Formats: sequence, C-alpha cells, structure tokens
Amino acid sequence: MSIIIWNTRGLGNPRAFRELGRLIAEKKPTLLFLSETKMREVHCRYWKNKLGFSGCFMVDCRGRSGGLALLWKEPFSVLVKSYSHGHIDCLVQEKDRVWRFTGFYGQPETHLRHFSWELLHRLRGLTELRMMPWLVGGDFNEICFDSEKLGGNRRAPTQMQAFRDILDIYDLQDLHCHGEFFTWVNRRVSNNLIFERLDRYVGDLNWRLLFPSANVHSLEFFHSDHRTICLKLHGEQVPNQFIRGNNGLSFRFEKGWLLNEDCRLVVENGWKASDPTLSLGDRMEHCKVALLQWDKNKIRHTPRILKAQREKLNGLRTSDNWRSHEAQINELEEEIEDLASKEEMYWRQRSRISWLKDGDRNTKFFHSKASNRRIQNTITGLISSHGDWCTENREMSTIVLDYFESLFTST
Repeated sequence: MSIIIWNTRGLGNPRAFRELGRLIAEKKPTLLFLSETKMREVHCRYWKNKLGFSGCFMVDCRGRSGGLALLWKEPFSVLVKSYSHGHIDCLVQEKDRVWRFTGFYGQPETHLRHFSWELLHRLRGLTELRMMPWLVGGDFNEICFDSEKLGGNRRAPTQMQAFRDILDIYDLQDLHCHGEFFTWVNRRVSNNLIFERLDRYVGDLNWRLLFPSANVHSLEFFHSDHRTICLKLHGEQVPNQFIRGNNGLSFRFEKGWLLNEDCRLVVENGWKASDPTLSLGDRMEHCKVALLQWDKNKIRHTPRILKAQREKLNGLRTSDNWRSHEAQINELEEEIEDLASKEEMYWRQRSRISWLKDGDRNTKFFHSKASNRRIQNTITGLISSHGDWCTENREMSTIVLDYFESLFTST
C-alpha cells in the first residue's frame, strides 16, 4: 500500500489528466493527495470513477489557482474531519489500525506563510485527534535548510527557522526521501535555474512506530514542475543475504539472555552436542543455533507474557478478597519486574542509547530509537557501476559481490 502526494499545477487539460492516469496505473496508490488542481468539486464523481478510486473529496479552487483533492480506495476507509484551501484532514482506517493523514498545501506567498504554520498548530490542538498517529504530506512551499535549495537568492533564515520550529514542537520528523533530492524546479534556463525541496512527508512518533518500515521515494516530473512523492507504508525489507547467516537465521547475542539462568546451560549443551572433531567456528555455529531456538521458544514471548501477568495482577488487586491473595500478588510483582527488565534490556540494546540509567523501563523512546536505527540501516537500493538504481535483491547482491571482487582482486 502506498500514498502519493503531488502538486499538479492544474488538471484542466487532457494531457495533464492523462499523465495523472498513467501515474496511478503505474504506482497504484491507495491514497492520493493532489494540490493546485485548479478544479471544482463538481468533478469529484467523474474523477473517482475515471481513476478507479472508491472515494474522493475535493476543495474548490479560487479563480485560477488552488484546489485540493483526496482520493482513496480499499483497503483504506477515510473519514474527512476538516478542510480548507490549505489542507484536508482525515482519519484513515486500515483493518484494525486507525491513523491521521493531513494533505497540506503551504501558502505560496512568503508574507502569508505564517498562516500555514498557525494552521498546523490548530490541527494539532484538536482534542479528539490529538493522540492519533499523525502523518502530514504535501507541498509546504518552504525549505528547512539552505541545503534544500540550489540556485537563486538565499532563503531568509527566519523563514526556515519558523518551519523547523513548528515541526520540532509537534515532533513531526521528516521522512527521509530516496531518489532525487529536489522536488521542485522553476524550469528556467541558464543561471536562472532554481531547485528546491518543497514537497515532503513528516510524521510524529506514534505514526513512525506504527509504520517503522515505511519509506519515501521521489518520482519523475509528470507534467508539473513538482515531482510526485510516493510513500510505501510497508517498505521493502533488507535482502536476506545481507542480514542472515549461512543457515538463514539472523544472529545477535542479546544482553538480556544473561539475566536468565538457563542461558549458560543452553550454551554448554550446544557446545557438548556438537562433534568433538569440529572446528571452533562450527562449534560456535551449533551454540548460535541452540540460542536462537531457545530464544524463539522461551524468551521472545516476553511481551505477551508480561501483558498477561499484568492483567492477572490487576485482577487480583481489584478483587474483593485481595488480602487473601497477598502472597500471590507479591510473587507476580517480582515476576513482572524481572520480565520488564528483560524487555527493557532488549530494546535498549537495539537503540544503542547508553547514557540513560537502568530503571527507565520499556518506553516509546527506546522503540523509536530502535526503529529509526533499523530504517537508517536498511538498504533499499544500490547504484550499479553503470549508474543504474537497482532495488531487486538479486541485482543488489551482484553489485555487492562485483564491488568487493574488484576491490580485493589484485591487478
């Protein structure tokens, strides 16, 4: 499933609409947000049927400028909560998950840009939606840093700071974009050519935890001077050959294993069970497999067990005759403390945050850091020696092998 945002710069002519149809046929988005459509709401039903979507919501243009459109299809169910000439805010339901999406269009005039940031502030403050995982995407008509502009006059630092401030206040983190960096070009010639990164997705912590493998790609220019930006909610996983061992099992020694008395016994049994004539490396392989099987069968059920034991403890504490269960309550409290320590250790190791003291427990902070590390370490594509961008596992394997063969082959 994917989301596409695009500043179309007008869809009133057949060529532009044909380009939109080609984009949809090629990328098959589940949710599509369009800005500067320069169209009116009366075209909504025609668009929905012609483009193959199950739902459509449009905001009329003003004269020959503006206009927004949001289109969606199954398995998404969309409920529009508010709209203006600068946004469409909605709830998106996908199976058992509900999250918030805001299609956004920033004020194109610099002196009015602060109204866009005030709009984001008001949207965040809506009580009924405040705790929902939140994704915002669109043409913000602003950059965060000087590096997001090439050519032309330098952007005023106060403008960029105002944009960064509103994102920081609400923890709306820029989702890293693969592909071409700049999303807009003024299409002028010679020294007057300007590139800027105006279009992007930003998500809060809850949304990033909900979709930890989501990734963003910039696409080509379709008729407009803005690139289309595609977000895949369930991004491609790291190819197995880059993260797995010879037996297909990923291995990372967990510090939390040392808290379990059985860990030493598992290692000893794995070592003794191997053939005495095997090499050190092969014996370690036996131990690795034994630890992974033990972890799978006994250890990684910790979150489920922890939840069940907490529910059991709560039931005992709220019962009428809780005093008669005092010994059982104390025993459960000790067990929960032990399980919570192991779960905290698990996420702490993945987050690589070493400056926090023990006792902070398994919070969203650790989950966020671990998820961000996984996203940063994920290889979604490689550039071949011919300059081609390759995303297929087999192609990426060939590129890696060729690179190291050429690196270590003597000339």
